[in-house]
Amino acid sequence: MAKSIKVNKELWERIERAAKAGGYSSAQEFAEHVLDKYVPRSGDADSREEILKKLKGLGYVE
Repeated sequence: MAKSIKVNKELWERIERAAKAGGYSSAQEFAEHVLDKYVPRSGDADSREEILKKLKGLGYVE
């Protein structure tokens, strides 16, 4: 089942640029890759602090 999320225009433009630079076929594919890589699966041991650190490293959280 596909779901969607809303992001502001500036963030979407950054996602599009990153997708293009990374050779992804679309911004959607890039966003799915990033989310899959950095959002823990249920049962993963990552703490909230570890997740925030990863997101900060990617520039998604200040």
